[in-house]
Amino acid sequence: MENTFRKFQKKYHCQTKKQAFEVLDDIFGAIADLPYWIAKVTTIQNSVFDSRFCSYKLLPDAVHYNGQVFLKLIYASACLVDFPAIEKDKLNWSYLIDDLIQGRLLTQDKPNSFYSLLEYFPRHLSPSQVLDPSRFIRKFFRRKNLRSWIRRWNHFRETAFYSFSVTDGDEGDYHKDFQYFLKLTEACYLIYVRFSPTQKSNAHVTV
Repeated sequence: MENTFRKFQKKYHCQTKKQAFEVLDDIFGAIADLPYWIAKVTTIQNSVFDSRFCSYKLLPDAVHYNGQVFLKLIYASACLVDFPAIEKDKLNWSYLIDDLIQGRLLTQDKPNSFYSLLEYFPRHLSPSQVLDPSRFIRKFFRRKNLRSWIRRWNHFRETAFYSFSVTDGDEGDYHKDFQYFLKLTEACYLIYVRFSPTQKSNAHVTV
C-alpha cells in the first residue's frame, strides 16, 4: 500500500509527552479548532468513497496541507496512551472544550452560545471513551501499529484523488478505519483540553 505521500517518520515522530503536547497545541490551538479537523477528515473520507473527484473540496488544503498536518496528530497520539480517566460525575464543559472556546462561548452573554458548544461535543467517541480517551488510543494502536496507521492515512489521501471508488467489496474495513481516525481526533483533543500545560483550566488536573 505504498503511495506518493511521505511519512515524515523522523521529522514528526514524538519521543515524549512534552513533544506531543507541542504538536497538539499547534494543531488545536494555533491552526484550527476541533470541528475544522473533523470536517477535513470527513472530506477525505467522502472523497475516498465517492467516485466523483471534487477538486474544490480537496485542494489545495484538505489533502496536501491538512492531510500532512494530520500525520503529526497520528505520531503524537502514540505518546498519549496512559492519561487517567475522569469520573462521570465530574464531567463538565471544562473537560470538553479548550480555554479559547470556553472564553468565547461560556463567558459571553450570547443567545446561541450553548448551541455553538454542541459542535465541540465528541460525536464519534462512546460515553466511556469520552471519560477515558487514552483507553481508545490504546485500542487504536491494537488495531494497527503506528507505521501501519501512517501508511493507511497516506493511502486515503492518495485515493481521495481517484475518479473511481477503491472501496468496492471492502467498504466495512475502510469505514471502520475512518471512524478510528475521527475518534482519534476527538480523543487527542480531549487529552489536549484536560492535560496540556497551555490550558489554564487544567490547574485541577494532574498527570
